[in-house]
Amino acid sequence: MILISYWDLLTLSFLVFLLGGVLWLNGFSQVKQLWWATLRMAAQLLFMGVWLSWVFYAENVLWVVLVGLVMLSAAGYEISKRQQYRLNKFHGVWIGLLALSFTSLMLLIGVLVFVIQPEPWYQPQYLIPLLGMLLGNSMTSIGVGLDTLTRSAVQLKAKIEAQLALGKTAKQSMQFIKEQSLHAAMIPVINMLVAAGIISLPGMMTGQILAGADPAEAVKYQIMIMLLIATSTGLGTLIAIEIASRRLFDDRQRLQLDVLSKA
Repeated sequence: MILISYWDLLTLSFLVFLLGGVLWLNGFSQVKQLWWATLRMAAQLLFMGVWLSWVFYAENVLWVVLVGLVMLSAAGYEISKRQQYRLNKFHGVWIGLLALSFTSLMLLIGVLVFVIQPEPWYQPQYLIPLLGMLLGNSMTSIGVGLDTLTRSAVQLKAKIEAQLALGKTAKQSMQFIKEQSLHAAMIPVINMLVAAGIISLPGMMTGQILAGADPAEAVKYQIMIMLLIATSTGLGTLIAIEIASRRLFDDRQRLQLDVLSKA
């Protein structure tokens, strides 16, 4: 594997700096956010690279669990942060954590125990990278689904309350919004599945090939992770939307948008 130096990365970072200038000249107002996100990305990955190197050699299940909890917590927080209308009192964070725990985490443990079968099953070389890929994709789709749900509830308040007044239940009055939210969340996943292998070579497969792995074996791992991503994303989004939609109504099935706060 050909190594890349830190100087190479520093040189490449100027591409994003120049990109920000070009975008600013063309009316893009969030250049500072672009630069900050790039700096944060580099710092987080460098830190994770050093930390994971230590965790891999330590071979201690407690450190592996700690890394997993940090990743899971960060994903749950980002799900809430990226929404225009957030559920109050950290409910948005907890919904994200529950959805990710019951899907990405459970699916990954099952695959490690019954399919890949490393020894031990929590071997960080497999658990941490796979968990990261599942959380990253599920986090994005769950965030999109919840954002669509809450924004639609605010914008279509009159329509929802009209259906309630006609005798429909809270579940029935929210059904069309839940369907829209699921549709918005699953479009990126479907596009990813359709494009794989023809339009794009996914990251896990590309990384293994660059590291010298047999392309045929890399393809098997990539198919496995994409099946897991599709499943965890769909189920996680469904769970999150169901819990969040219930939070928008009180015990008497009245719409209560005061549980939302605008970001």
